[in-house]
Amino acid sequence: MLLLVSGASKYPRSADVGHLIVPRAGNARTALNLQPRRWAGDNDAFIKFDSARFIRMLERFQGAPECLFISAPDAVGDAAATLRLWPFWSKLIRGLGFPPAFVAQDGLLPHQVPWNEMGALFIGGTTTFKEGSLARTLCAYASARGIWIHWGRVNSQRRYALAMQAGCDSIDGTGFSRYPDINIPKARKWKSAVIAQRTETRARHNAHVEDPFGDVR
Repeated sequence: MLLLVSGASKYPRSADVGHLIVPRAGNARTALNLQPRRWAGDNDAFIKFDSARFIRMLERFQGAPECLFISAPDAVGDAAATLRLWPFWSKLIRGLGFPPAFVAQDGLLPHQVPWNEMGALFIGGTTTFKEGSLARTLCAYASARGIWIHWGRVNSQRRYALAMQAGCDSIDGTGFSRYPDINIPKARKWKSAVIAQRTETRARHNAHVEDPFGDVR
């Protein structure tokens, strides 16, 4: 998974670490070495949405290398309110040349998602929603359609594993922005640990299938 980090502009980016642009940071496009499909933009709704700042951010980054998505403004924890915001903001984002991401919130059902209008699915919402079965179902729908999947607020190995198991393509988390030198390397260790655990589980399963009456340890 690609880790998108807001701020921490001095931390070197790589194939698995990119930029997450947010309105409150006020980043200048020329100050960042943006690579195609290694950066995206958020709307700051989880903290406090400011429409003027958000639009200025979009205008500053017009013409930058291809971005993964810009998250359309959303209402935290409220799928119905987020759906009402979508028509206006998604058209504005697309009109400025960016693929809009729809932010999934509590209560969202697969048939309500504007699948044909979005460039990415952003898993937002409360902790209960993020860690519930509905979020994973939405990820499965997006994956089947070839839509990019991003999971917000991933700040632990447990949450990292959930996002990876759900088939996410990218993640972000405030911990990576605040303490990049410590936490960004942790993400690589988490990835290795999840892969190792998955490999071990698969090996145990295969051993059981090959000899269902054997002593599997």
